[in-house]
Amino acid sequence: MKLAIISGGSRGLGAALVEMLKADGYAIKELSRTGRSADSITVDLAQPDQVLKKIPSQFQDLATLAWQEVLLINNAGMIGPVGIVSDKATEEVLTNINVNFTSAILLMREFIGAFQAVACPKTIVNISSGAALRGIYGWSLYCGAKAGIENFVRGVAVEQEMQSHPIKALNIGPGIIDTGMQADIRSVSAEDFPGVDQFRGFKEEGALRQPEEVAGAIKNILNSNQANGSRHDIKDFL
Repeated sequence: MKLAIISGGSRGLGAALVEMLKADGYAIKELSRTGRSADSITVDLAQPDQVLKKIPSQFQDLATLAWQEVLLINNAGMIGPVGIVSDKATEEVLTNINVNFTSAILLMREFIGAFQAVACPKTIVNISSGAALRGIYGWSLYCGAKAGIENFVRGVAVEQEMQSHPIKALNIGPGIIDTGMQADIRSVSAEDFPGVDQFRGFKEEGALRQPEEVAGAIKNILNSNQANGSRHDIKDFL
């Protein structure tokens, strides 16, 4: 049996990954605040304390089973608050940091600790963003978190080279997808995000990829035996 653990698996790209991997024979654990299926572990990633209370025992129990392969897909993320960061409430800023950065690191840390000694192929996949590679007006929190997680994953890849049963770690840029995050971007004002009209145009012109298409490209990346620590864009694997 194969195992896939997916954060933010209740909707959007995460839900498409859940359905694809389930069809491929993976046992699924999806981590989210809104998931209600038998595969769900209910956890609010905006609250790192919940991650620390709920996740270690879940991962440790899973690690005792006999797996042929194990995946952790760090998919959960949020764009807001969009706009000049100094104008935003501290609570909003912390929520963004917790979801996009702190809880993502905690999940990967707990995964590594639980599954390090398991002698099967293991992969951490970080769903990144083009925002990790450049600054975007109004997206400073999102850009910072995505860049930080990308480099964290590269650091993990280096650390894993020294382990007896290493875990592969990859960054994947998913491109622009027709999900709730895109709807959130289109709803903001031009004052907070001067590029909003471009994103509205993506929707109107049909330029957004469907989550199922992107999930299929991620599967192609995983099946192509990529180098540990490498970064890939799904457009190259469609």
